[in-house]
Amino acid sequence: MNTRFLVLLALVGCFFNPMQSAVRAADPPVAKQQEQQYGSVEERRIRESLEAGGNAPFAREREEMENKKNELKRLEGEVDKKIEQLNQLRVQVEKLLEQKEAEEQKRTLELAKMYEKMTADKAAVVLGTIDQQLAISILAKMKTKSAAKILNNMEREKAAKLTTAFSTLDTR
Repeated sequence: MNTRFLVLLALVGCFFNPMQSAVRAADPPVAKQQEQQYGSVEERRIRESLEAGGNAPFAREREEMENKKNELKRLEGEVDKKIEQLNQLRVQVEKLLEQKEAEEQKRTLELAKMYEKMTADKAAVVLGTIDQQLAISILAKMKTKSAAKILNNMEREKAAKLTTAFSTLDTR
């Protein structure tokens, strides 16, 4: 009943004071518009302070963030260039290592041919004194018959060591 009374009073007031009713009729949509614009009083305060020029600290922070972002992009580009340079160097080093290995294989093959042409007892003496890995590589490149003659003329212990190492050789 109270609401009916208030509505009746408002209608009577509009009837007796038409100017006041026009103002009141205009007020609710504006208030409603502001209520829709701002979700809360705090939001309204923040937006008004931003509109009043209170966003200067945010502008400075935005500018700093943009500068940092640009610096990171520049550094990222430099890192990418360095990675590309390192990859190119790695490829060059791999090629050089392959060339070196091929040259070593070629020299070992030439040494094997030289030792095959030597007498078995002289070749046995020399192969018995050189580095074991080199001796194994040379024996591996020799014909089986020549290698057997050389091992036959070597000291028993040295021949046994070379044979054992040769059996575990990783042939490439």
